[in-house]
Amino acid sequence: MLSLVSQVSVRQSTAQFLISREAPSLSRRIKERPLSHSSSYQFIPPSMSELRVVLLGNSWSERSSVGNFILGEDKFNTEEEPDCCQTLRGQLNEKDLVLINTPDLLHPNLSEDKQRKHVENCVSLSDPGPHVFLLVLHPEDFTEEHKLRLCRVLKLFSDRFI
Repeated sequence: MLSLVSQVSVRQSTAQFLISREAPSLSRRIKERPLSHSSSYQFIPPSMSELRVVLLGNSWSERSSVGNFILGEDKFNTEEEPDCCQTLRGQLNEKDLVLINTPDLLHPNLSEDKQRKHVENCVSLSDPGPHVFLLVLHPEDFTEEHKLRLCRVLKLFSDRFI
C-alpha cells in the first residue's frame, strides 16, 4: 500500500511540474487545434469484447464531462448527481465501451459502509471487472487526504477480485 501512495505522490508531483511548465503552450495549442480522440483504441486487443472504464474523482460534473468526451456525445447528465453508479454504453471506433460513473467515492463525509456498497455495485456493473480506472481531478486539489481515500477505494476494488 505504501508503494502505491509513493507512486501516486511521484506522479502527482510530476504532473504538477509538467502542467505548470506546459500550461501557456498547452492553452495556445488547444485554441489552435480542438481536442480529439486519441488513436490509442488500436491497442485494445481484438479478442476483448468491450472495454470497461470506471470514472473516479471529486466532481460528478467533471467525471460526466470526461465520459461525454470519450463517448463523443452528451449522454451523462452533468448537472444532477445520482446516489448510485451510472453506466452508459457506447462505441469508440467500432469497439464497445462501457463507462461507469461512480458517486463521489473520495468524499470525506462518505461512510465506509456506503463507500463499500458503491464499490460492490460498481464491480457488479463492470462484471467480470473493470479494465481501467480513470482518475478525473485537478492535480493541485489532490491532497494527502485524497491519496489516502483513493488508496482505500482501490483496496476495496482489489478485495472484491481476490
